[in-house]
Amino acid sequence: MQGAQMTEPHLKVVTLHETNFRDIPATLREIAAAIEAGQYGDVGSVGLVLLGDTMEVFGMGPDSEGPSVALLLHAGFMRLSRSLEEHGR
Repeated sequence: MQGAQMTEPHLKVVTLHETNFRDIPATLREIAAAIEAGQYGDVGSVGLVLLGDTMEVFGMGPDSEGPSVALLLHAGFMRLSRSLEEHGR
């Protein structure tokens, strides 16, 4: 490439998550710390589905009535479904 000057790209390494998402307690602590730090804005509702020996469903926050949590979980389901549908487009 005559006359072209090659420069090194400016790259930055960022840590996406400091814990392994397979470590459930550590991941929940990291999410809680991010909520407390305001990284998600004003959080009004959290829905959690836990599968252990039994399946449990939790709703937390000032806007965590049953219908609100059900809608939140369904919206999460729709987001995951849409990302699968749009994969590869």
